[in-house]
Amino acid sequence: MDTLTHGLAGSVLARTAASRPGARGALVTGMAAAMLPDLDILFLHSQLDYLRFHRGWTHSFLVLPFFALGVALAVRLVFRQARLSTLWLFAAIGIASHILFDWITSFGTMFFFPLSRARYSLDWVFILDPVFTGIVAAALLAAALFRRRGREVAAAGGLLLIGYIGFCGVLHARALEEWRRRDRPGDGVRVAVLPQFLSPFRWLGLAEHPDSIHVAFFDIGPFARGAAEPRPPERFSEVLRSLSDFYPPPERMRVRRYAQPPPSSALEAARALPDVDAYLRFARFPLAKLMAEPDGGTLIVWEDLRFLPWFAGPWEIDRNLVLRRRPFLYRVRLDAAGRTLESHVVDSFHIP
Repeated sequence: MDTLTHGLAGSVLARTAASRPGARGALVTGMAAAMLPDLDILFLHSQLDYLRFHRGWTHSFLVLPFFALGVALAVRLVFRQARLSTLWLFAAIGIASHILFDWITSFGTMFFFPLSRARYSLDWVFILDPVFTGIVAAALLAAALFRRRGREVAAAGGLLLIGYIGFCGVLHARALEEWRRRDRPGDGVRVAVLPQFLSPFRWLGLAEHPDSIHVAFFDIGPFARGAAEPRPPERFSEVLRSLSDFYPPPERMRVRRYAQPPPSSALEAARALPDVDAYLRFARFPLAKLMAEPDGGTLIVWEDLRFLPWFAGPWEIDRNLVLRRRPFLYRVRLDAAGRTLESHVVDSFHIP
């Protein structure tokens, strides 16, 4: 979830716990606390650090009590009459809301860092959701306008938000059922449906089969359309118009199958690199491509298909890198003897 939406949501939820005299302290403390966890990016010095540690210690339930105390102490410098325990409660609500609202997205949150770096995600809501943001923004505005009933207004907004998240959870279960029915993955394979941009009805289905990864974009909503031959957008002005073309109803979904490379010494050598291991622990659906180089070496590029855009397949990057930049590709170059020449995260990759 984006940081601003976190702040709005934390402010609304903290307001539900405050009586009228403490309303301002609740709004300020809840907003500040709910936004602060994303400040972990200030301590991350590379893209690989971002994959390793973002949504880590600042997003941990184990760290939450201490983090909330720090926020409460800072806010008390402004609200000197407020009880520290009350400000701590508002801060804890804000931080907890941040953790939980990141949980409903697909990136993954480390609830129990530093004891565990396991990431948890529900895959219910896209990271930028205008409905989610609209609910909390409207609730916060209404609570400010109707101060005498601010607590009740904030509570109503919170309930509406919980209802919307539950609705997305129901849609996720339905989309997962449709995806399993169409793709028929076997037992024990990794399967997911991920929320998509601007609609709770649009989903990306992913299934990791023994020798390939199956992918499909589809729409379970009542107005799903899709196009037989959708045309990829070439300008930003065409992006929104193209969305409905690439998300057909489930019965017309196009399942694409991307073959995993066969085992090789180059692939084994690359996977043994500590940084590659860190990337592969982050990526839920990594797909590798191996390319022989003129000097006898090998170029290997991984892409996490969670972030596959609706209008292109893996590694399909426009030469101008305008619309087709990709987050979190990993590139490794090995020489003919298997020694590492290059190993890092990249944002784009073009195959001539």
